[in-house]
Amino acid sequence: MVSPTLLLSLAEPVVFLSGSTPGHEELEDASRPPPQLRGMVKLSLPRPTRVKDIILTLTGVVRTDWPEGLGQNRIEMAEQIPLLRLKTSVFRTGDGLPIPLDTMHDAALPVVTLNDPTKQNAGAMHTRIDDIGREPNSNMHSNIAARPAPLHSARKGAFKGLLDGLRLPSRPAPAEPCVEAACSSPPARAEWFELRKGDYQFPFSVSLPLDLPPTLHADFGHLEYMLKATLMRSGPLAGNVSDQREVTLVEAPDPETNAAADSIVVSRTCEDMLSYVATIAGRSFPIGTSIPLTLKFMPENKIRIHRITITLEEQTDYFANERKTMRREVPRKWTMLRLSSPRNSTSPLLPILSDAPHPLTDSPIEPYVDAAAALDQAHAHEITLAPLSPSGPWCLAMDLTVSMAQQKKINISCQHPRSNITIHHLLKITIRVESPAHAPDTSGEKRRIIDIVIGVPITLTHSHTSLEWVSLPSYESTQQPPSLLPATVLGAGPPPPPFTDFMYTQLPLDLPPNAPAEPRAPPSFHVSVQHPP
Repeated sequence: MVSPTLLLSLAEPVVFLSGSTPGHEELEDASRPPPQLRGMVKLSLPRPTRVKDIILTLTGVVRTDWPEGLGQNRIEMAEQIPLLRLKTSVFRTGDGLPIPLDTMHDAALPVVTLNDPTKQNAGAMHTRIDDIGREPNSNMHSNIAARPAPLHSARKGAFKGLLDGLRLPSRPAPAEPCVEAACSSPPARAEWFELRKGDYQFPFSVSLPLDLPPTLHADFGHLEYMLKATLMRSGPLAGNVSDQREVTLVEAPDPETNAAADSIVVSRTCEDMLSYVATIAGRSFPIGTSIPLTLKFMPENKIRIHRITITLEEQTDYFANERKTMRREVPRKWTMLRLSSPRNSTSPLLPILSDAPHPLTDSPIEPYVDAAAALDQAHAHEITLAPLSPSGPWCLAMDLTVSMAQQKKINISCQHPRSNITIHHLLKITIRVESPAHAPDTSGEKRRIIDIVIGVPITLTHSHTSLEWVSLPSYESTQQPPSLLPATVLGAGPPPPPFTDFMYTQLPLDLPPNAPAEPRAPPSFHVSVQHPP
């Protein structure tokens, strides 16, 4: 026996939560519209089925795991806190009647009508499936008073199944004729409705609160939202049919954020040896994009730089017991860039000490010097020659890519107050510097080498917050360039007009509708736009 199938599909892959500016949350909550979760519930019935209701349930939970011990003595402990629970019906209204099919589709399909069809008033379905106002009829003791003939809609995707009948629980016949006051009482709520064989589609749209944290999956916990659709059937052996999907909530970037104003600039001087300036264009970066970084070194003495390493660190904190208990994991690290001299070479990375005719070409910093010169065209020549000078300044520019291959490992940044999992990201720049005053000599004294560490906090967001997802394409990119006219065959006619001309063709409008087509060409006129010399 084939059972009914229920399929739950979402209209968008993610749901964006509106970003807010710190200090203005209350003002923005009043003006911002709530995020909407949209989708479709598809029901396929192989035979007529008694349906009680179709329920949508959205739940959100945050879970943190607290394992203790190792091996056989390991004890798994977890804390799970509910964040959200929304429940609504896509089949019934507040009066207990089924939502008319004509309110879910533009194509009008027949629905069950009562004795007085003029009193039925179907309301539009929106976020919370508001009640559809219907005035009940006083003579509703029979199943169906009038049933329309089956109709079929030509619209693609319309419902194929129709409501077969409205069943009410049986009642014993009254001993006395009912009085007028008793007959005017509202009818009892129907226990189930019978749907014919066919396919049905129930669209839905659910409003979400504005203060929800985004979806997050960590090593020892998660914050997830699940949407479940349940078909409740009537009958002793008829079980319920359900389907569920995970809903991904993403915190959208603040549209009022200015990338130039949010640039991070770190300027320091280390022990009168080296002054450096690290500039990061922006504070928030979607996973799958690149982090633009510019480094400028100004030597205070005759120093040497042997290595430059850039790593990304992720710090995860777990909370429990109403955020009174915290556990901090060991930071995870990813090496994003490593520049150093060749192993067989004793020369430093900066400055370049080489007698080759093109010393910059053989250096690993060549592409980063060229990128810095491209950013400052006015001083491009000086930037290109500066690595050959011990006095500097040395400029490097690079794009650190957070590749999509690392998205399963690198989590998004999250510091939401309602989340028991917080994740911070730190971009760490390590520069190994050698002091020339402590260089090795004949006495065998060891060199003095120090590591300068620059830590810059950044925010990593979901890959769907990139410009390709949150911004509209420009009009210039959507317009196709006009194609040039084909070359004129010699002797076939006059040459085509220039590209800057506009051709207008006037069609004859005085031709009768049944007149035979004539071989003559329609008259035309040509308007030329001449540019002054």
